[in-house]
Amino acid sequence: MPVMTTKPQKNHAGYTLVEVLIVVTILGIAAAVVVPQMLTAGTLGIQAAARIIIADMLYAQNDAIAQQRNRKVVFDAAAESYSITDESDAVITARWKNGDANNYIIDFANDDRFQGVVIVSADFGGDPTLEFDALGAPLNGGNVVIRFQNTQYRVTVAAFTGRVTVQEI
Repeated sequence: MPVMTTKPQKNHAGYTLVEVLIVVTILGIAAAVVVPQMLTAGTLGIQAAARIIIADMLYAQNDAIAQQRNRKVVFDAAAESYSITDESDAVITARWKNGDANNYIIDFANDDRFQGVVIVSADFGGDPTLEFDALGAPLNGGNVVIRFQNTQYRVTVAAFTGRVTVQEI
């Protein structure tokens, strides 16, 4: 009868549950301290404002193509607002916005989503109005500058192509 010998068990290197929990806790505390400092509510607000300006410019461009009529995005820096209008300068109606007539107006001063964000300037060939023709091409290129505290973004529309870009300045 053969003699059975047992091999001694080797110690496996690894971490204990307590060690893993301690590391996860430290990382959680570090993230809770660092993340709010990196992205404040104002930073998110100005980014949201830039995104909505871009979305509305693209909406006006697409609506011009769909309706085969000029559409304008009219900026009013003094009132911190802008609107989308038709070729007769009447504010268009967005059915999804409360159902009110002539309601496509974005007002940064009175919209809680953009608290503290201001429209610094809008210049499209010397005019604060971006106009798209029936084919969706802008009549003039230009840009809009928005600011929150020390952070500024420039939304630029290229002449002829209508390509929209954003840059922090």
